[in-house]
Amino acid sequence: MDISNFLNVSTNFIDFAVEKISSGGLNWIGKVIQAIIEGVSITGLGIVLFTLALKTLVLPLDIYSRYKAKKQSLLMKAMRPQMEKLQKQYANDKQMYNQKVMELQKAHGISMFGACIPMIVSLVIFMVVFSAFSTYSQYANLQSYKGMEESYNASVSRYVLCDLKDYPTLTDENTLNADGFLIRTEDVTLRPSSDNTKYAYVVDFDRFEKTAVDSNYFAQQEVTAEQFKSMPENEKMVLVRNFVREGARRASADYYRAHKDSFLWVKNIWYPDSLLNKEVPKFSDFSSAISRAAGSGLSATYEESYNEVTYYLRNDGYSDGKLEGKTYNGYFILIVLAIGLMFLQQFISMRMQKDANELSTVDGSGARTTKWMLIMMPLIYGIFSFFYSAAFSTYMITNTIYSLIMTLILNKIMNVVFARKEARGELFKTKNKTNKTYNRKRLK
Repeated sequence: MDISNFLNVSTNFIDFAVEKISSGGLNWIGKVIQAIIEGVSITGLGIVLFTLALKTLVLPLDIYSRYKAKKQSLLMKAMRPQMEKLQKQYANDKQMYNQKVMELQKAHGISMFGACIPMIVSLVIFMVVFSAFSTYSQYANLQSYKGMEESYNASVSRYVLCDLKDYPTLTDENTLNADGFLIRTEDVTLRPSSDNTKYAYVVDFDRFEKTAVDSNYFAQQEVTAEQFKSMPENEKMVLVRNFVREGARRASADYYRAHKDSFLWVKNIWYPDSLLNKEVPKFSDFSSAISRAAGSGLSATYEESYNEVTYYLRNDGYSDGKLEGKTYNGYFILIVLAIGLMFLQQFISMRMQKDANELSTVDGSGARTTKWMLIMMPLIYGIFSFFYSAAFSTYMITNTIYSLIMTLILNKIMNVVFARKEARGELFKTKNKTNKTYNRKRLK
């Protein structure tokens, strides 16, 4: 076989094999998250396991914070008559009321910082780990796509690629990719312009002819192998291009179906559980969804490659040799669950802190603020779940359920603990000017 015949004919190459996307790495936290999530065969269950591990890690801080908050709530309830008297006395002087309340709380050993500091530490840990989780989500999404991309290119190379490793007579002046395949030569240009973002594959007609016969492609096109050999080269390339492009599109679709990260009813866990989203989005949504993982991001010129790789997934769909209807990614179920569970958590928290909320301000604005939070926090969760991925929704739902269960368990335990403290007269103490403690009042 004379390789020079390939290099001297400008029409004898395939130039639509797609560009490979580069990706950034994960920091050590991201790698730990990856090990936990990918250690389970089902990605969604891995996310649940990761969330439980994180919540358990910060559980001691959470217990300490809840203990302090419960104690303060009981003390505020016991001090209610005094607090209500201050509210009436300083109804028109918020500053003086706040000052008197602080003095009263200090005298009875109430410190707001006791409950806040552990919460702040937990929040910092949450923000750091969640940032790493967000980066990992984008990284995993990108890796899934790169598998499709590699399947597309492998299909192109399998059918029409001329492996230059088989032709050592070529000089080093020819540009080869990492696998030893031709990208550009002096005689075969990639595109009329200077754009070098795609691979140009030289066609091996002998290989193509054998594959086309074995796959019945010639029969479908009503062409015999003998007729193909006698065709002008430009007509041959029409058949080659159609065959290769179709095979590559189907190869990437089949890879996706075999490796996609679905969970329950959600087709693709890296996109929102929504009827407004397809399981494989348009290029602009994909680009924003992997912006952090792709390092420098994707240029607009990559859209053509993306549309090729996801052709059957963005349109009618293809799997196991059959075309499918358009598929949507979900039904808003995770979004509704995230909103409902957060509302329940806020409601329980508000009831447990009722006295503290009502007496924290002279005009009762603290209680009104808490009621607004009862509405706003679930809405914020819903908005995040709507725009973020189903992986995020799964994380938040697991986090909320864990918190609700721990709240009920810890509340029962603390009720017993504080009841015993009350019985021994150890709960409600004040300090006099000589810094000696004495029992002031027992809780009813």
